Amino acid sequence: MNVTAIDEAIDKYVHERMMNKGKQPAATRFLSYAYLKYGGDDLAEFMKKVEGLLCYYIDYLKVMGNPLKGPELAWFLSMLTVGAASCYLMNSEELRPAGIAVFVGTLVHAGSLLCHAARKWCEAGVMIAIYREILEIAEGEAKGAV
Repeated sequence: MNVTAIDEAIDKYVHERMMNKGKQPAATRFLSYAYLKYGGDDLAEFMKKVEGLLCYYIDYLKVMGNPLKGPELAWFLSMLTVGAASCYLMNSEELRPAGIAVFVGTLVHAGSLLCHAARKWCEAGVMIAIYREILEIAEGEAKGAV
């Protein structure tokens, strides 16, 4: 049993949920795919592998959904450095306009970083919720197939 088939089943469920068709049609599509592809004795093994892969995905999203764990941290630190340099430039009479321009640019990028981090956090939260739904379905089917 390959991971591609498991990913395909998970992607089908996620796609159905993202299309706002509801939980029940997505669950039906997921289960129909699983029964058609791995009916009989292989179904319990398929569901166990789905559970394992989903647990991995959930853990991964929890780590990567944190804005202080990815490239956002480096972006934030570089903005702090540029902001400090712009404050230094604003102290000099000749370089004050350049310092103000750099500081304003830093503020704009800070707003962009906040929006990006909030969007990433929300998307990760939605995906974790969807993965937990699939996990519940897989656990229920694994118990029923045994």
